[in-house]
Amino acid sequence: MLGVGDVSGFHHISVMANEVIEALEPWNGGVFVDGTLGGAGHSRLLLQAAAERGVKIKLIGFDRDPEALAAAAARLEEFGDQVELVQSNYRHLADVLEARQWPPVNGVLVDAGVSSHQLDTPERGFSFQNDGPLDMRMGPDAQTVAELIDRTDIKGLATILGRYGEVRGAGRMARRIKEARQAGQLETTAQLAALCGPRRHKERIHPATQVFQGLRIAANDELGGLEELVGDLGRVLAPGGRAAFISFHSLEDRIVKQGLRALVNPCTCPPGLPICACGKAPEIKTLGKMIRPSQAEVDANPRSRSAKLRVAERL
Repeated sequence: MLGVGDVSGFHHISVMANEVIEALEPWNGGVFVDGTLGGAGHSRLLLQAAAERGVKIKLIGFDRDPEALAAAAARLEEFGDQVELVQSNYRHLADVLEARQWPPVNGVLVDAGVSSHQLDTPERGFSFQNDGPLDMRMGPDAQTVAELIDRTDIKGLATILGRYGEVRGAGRMARRIKEARQAGQLETTAQLAALCGPRRHKERIHPATQVFQGLRIAANDELGGLEELVGDLGRVLAPGGRAAFISFHSLEDRIVKQGLRALVNPCTCPPGLPICACGKAPEIKTLGKMIRPSQAEVDANPRSRSAKLRVAERL
């Protein structure tokens, strides 16, 4: 069930925190947006890094999850009016800035995917390792996985599992899920995990991992939101402003990489045309290469092992 209860135990380990701070350079001042506020780990570090150099920044925190916002409000209380929290999907960032007459910002961070708190809270239904409802909503604006399954036919489910979960035998798995649901035998995450079967000896990950991932991404339209924000960077960032994107699997990283590439080279002229005729100028430049977490960080936080960081700057 999604709501705001006791959030005192809300936690999320900030991945590649030092790399994010170095990329966004909050000590230069300005307004920064944490599009995935979570437990406010990255946000707090941005505020502190600026304060250590005698600089006060404005931090706007976005999150779909009311539990995350409640926890973040408590953890950032000491920074007073430097902080403003918004319950919204970061895909709406450009529209929110314009609606509130806020100017383009100096930094944006997106830490894509599911948070540690969401995974570790059984009643949220994100993990196959704990029994809970077929929920997986990141916020009240999303549909539950149960609703997704009910509304989607076998062919559609197969597409979701194959595209977003990269599930082998997606068609067979989709039929199994749909038939179990229609028979009243699929109401919980434990029942869904059982449908996926046990992990075999040579399998690197449990088969339920990909099934849960595919359904979660579809129910929350995670990739659609990420694609929208990357495409809106020209509206969101002030000149010289930077965006940092942390992704955890190839689908997210591909959207970020391709979206940034389109902004770096927006020209639509036919190949071979000696002079650009479309007039579309680059909006951003990428900074450095994709960054991975250090081995020390992976050892301390195994969930960081697949993380990738890409950084871009508004021209």
